[in-house]
Amino acid sequence: MNLIIIQARMGSSRLPGKVLMDIEGKLLLERLISRIAPRKNEADLIIATTTLPEDDAIEQFCKSHGVACYRGSDWDVLDRFYQAAQQYHPLPDHIIRICADNPLHSGKVVDFVVDQYFASGAEYCSNSNHEPNYLEDGFDTEVFSYNALEKAWKEAKLLSDREHVCPYIKKTVKCFWKKAHPEYQFKLSVDTIMDLNAVRTIFRELENKPDFSIEEVVQLLKRKPEILEINKESEINSGLKKSLNEDRIVK
Repeated sequence: MNLIIIQARMGSSRLPGKVLMDIEGKLLLERLISRIAPRKNEADLIIATTTLPEDDAIEQFCKSHGVACYRGSDWDVLDRFYQAAQQYHPLPDHIIRICADNPLHSGKVVDFVVDQYFASGAEYCSNSNHEPNYLEDGFDTEVFSYNALEKAWKEAKLLSDREHVCPYIKKTVKCFWKKAHPEYQFKLSVDTIMDLNAVRTIFRELENKPDFSIEEVVQLLKRKPEILEINKESEINSGLKKSLNEDRIVK
């Protein structure tokens, strides 16, 4: 069984409440779930959020939209993922990690990465999160075995390894990276209000193509590069970089 785990929380330091903000008439998290729904690789889906009171809103969103929800640690996201996977019996064989700040995501990109994962024979595969050559920010997908997740959960001790789920996995198993689109080089995850405005603009521009592809996003940004000026100050993976700078043993 494949399991998609979407990590989501209301307590973003740069844009609090972003995952339930409006994007052209739909909530950000609602956009993401509907965008990744048309896919050929079957997978259950669960939202992994925190036990903080502010994330009651995410649990309520899940209930109202018929989506599974697990609530766990606010800072130990690795533990939150592991415990979310424990909700399933039998346990999942493979985990698909997606962050809730990627409303432009596509089921076709999820399928691409899952296919690459199985074809490569690796225990971890992604189209992104590996600088400098593999970054598809906004369409980030990471696929890894349940065994790799369990090993990381048992062994990872650094703060950066607990906060970001995959760093320890990438240190300890066979990995494979391949981009879904060779020309993609944009910052389109939502971390700031400027990112949100850029994403809103893309949805507005492509409103007549509800299942638009990563190719159509690339072509739009080639035609209208001024969209990229909206969030040109935004930085990819700034949260991970902050964790690495402040790293310490926590377990």
